[in-house]
Amino acid sequence: MHFERTRKKSKSPDILPMIDVVFFLLVFFMIFTTIKTTPLGLDVELPKAVTGNPQDTSSFEILVDKNGLFYIGGKSVTGAELRQALDQRIKVNPDVFVVVKADKEVMYEHVVKALDHIRGVGGYKLGLAVEQDS
Repeated sequence: MHFERTRKKSKSPDILPMIDVVFFLLVFFMIFTTIKTTPLGLDVELPKAVTGNPQDTSSFEILVDKNGLFYIGGKSVTGAELRQALDQRIKVNPDVFVVVKADKEVMYEHVVKALDHIRGVGGYKLGLAVEQDS
């Protein structure tokens, strides 16, 4: 004799649609935050230029905000700390390409100070970052 088993209905909610919604929200916020955040969390608005070359990933970046403050890796540094960091990097790799990312509203003298610090420690491969204008 063969008896058919009756299945008990689960009283818990179906979790698969909930997982789909959570996954969709996770992907949405991951994409949204990468689009809306500024690099290193600093608000530096680069000047626009029609010409420009893609940046090498092995470069050393110095940011100069509109107040003339220097940043390396998202950390504010003084002129002396900037020279020390540059000196250490150039000793490790003398051919390092130094990129100065200066805000478009920064006073020219602050950019010149950054260039002086770079040249003062023997860095001669340098460039100024711009945002490509379409």
